[in-house]
Amino acid sequence: MNVTATNHDEVSALLTVTLDKADYKDKVEKQLINYAKNAQVPGFRKGKVPLSMVRKQYEAGIAFEEINKQVSEALNNYVNENNLRLVGQPVPQPVEELNHNADQVTVAFEVGYEPDFKIDLAKYEAPHFKVEASDKEINQSIENMQKRFAEKVVQENIADDSQVALQISQVVEEDAEGEHHHHPKNVVIDAEKKEAFKLVKDLKMDGSVKISKEDLQKNEDLAKELGFSKDEVEHLHHDQLEVTVKDFYGLNLAELNQELFDKVYGEGNIKSEDELKEKVKSELDEYFQQNADVHFVNKILEQINEKEDVKLPETFLVKWLMFSNQNIQSEEQAKEILEAEKNQLKYQILEGKLMNDNEIKLDYSDVLAQAEQLVRNQLAIYGIHHLGDEEIQKYAVEMLKDQEQVRQISSEVGMAKLKDVILEKASKKETKISHDEFLEELKK
Repeated sequence: MNVTATNHDEVSALLTVTLDKADYKDKVEKQLINYAKNAQVPGFRKGKVPLSMVRKQYEAGIAFEEINKQVSEALNNYVNENNLRLVGQPVPQPVEELNHNADQVTVAFEVGYEPDFKIDLAKYEAPHFKVEASDKEINQSIENMQKRFAEKVVQENIADDSQVALQISQVVEEDAEGEHHHHPKNVVIDAEKKEAFKLVKDLKMDGSVKISKEDLQKNEDLAKELGFSKDEVEHLHHDQLEVTVKDFYGLNLAELNQELFDKVYGEGNIKSEDELKEKVKSELDEYFQQNADVHFVNKILEQINEKEDVKLPETFLVKWLMFSNQNIQSEEQAKEILEAEKNQLKYQILEGKLMNDNEIKLDYSDVLAQAEQLVRNQLAIYGIHHLGDEEIQKYAVEMLKDQEQVRQISSEVGMAKLKDVILEKASKKETKISHDEFLEELKK
């Protein structure tokens, strides 16, 4: 068995795998003998079928299966031994006829791989903000706690102090073909969400108003207040939406007392308003700093993506797209798709390079710990802060039974570890700013 490489350039090559008949002959013979022992053929007792008959019927199939297995293993071993980071998957060259009885079998594959380069994180610099919670944010967070455990007050009309529950549904055109099932969005707004509140403040219970997709495109604040990201607006299936008032009510805020402290943080953990403010400030400072760290890392990654020259195996990728996707009918179509995906592909290569060069590894304990944190975050939304570690882990293990969740959480863990590396090695311009100033920075 032998693998040879004919390089087209520094990022693509033709890998040729050559197998001698001796590499697979004995394994094929062993399988044929096992078939003969167990075959049940009319006219013969079990185990008495002539080997020549079994060979005539099964040898070619068994041989090709073994050849495919060994070719795949040889290819994978070559890639691993030579530290090639493949882009796409190997594309086999056409073979007119594969003769398993020949002394040698040769199969060739086109491959593309990442270029060999280094990223010096120390040469990249970005602002690293120190964001501290002010009394404004602390008081707002405490008020949110009071709202969470507040008593609802029935109101006859929507007032300035109302909480308004809205349902936003896409309006299907009368002449639309086929079935359309789009889950409505449900949001609760108040007067602070000025654009959405202005839209519905004069409506009664179950009253509705229609808005257009264009309205949301032009008014990003309204879209955001109704629960739509910019990307979600762009991908709406219909031109009109109906906003319906499903409920409205006032709130009798929960008192700042021991009962509220215990509900939020567990019995006896917070014993005064001063302790509550100190706890809330520490939580907000930590949360704001996490966001500031992410902002710093994103700025560094943007610079790396802009300045690092990454040569892509474009000729190979066109071949791979045409081979792997039957819907791509021409080379020109494949080139158009590649052109649209090049920036994302470059970003993935850079991200993978950073993780590989900095020896970032993932294991199950990392993924489980992140799943547990996600469970805590979700419970915190509902004011649950004191569930035991064993219960948290049960929820997390259940979450990880979903392979899509495993993939997503693994990606988050990888990015978290990469974030730590960038925070350590990239250059920082330390700057203190308020939370409001930081929010303005995020808009830039």
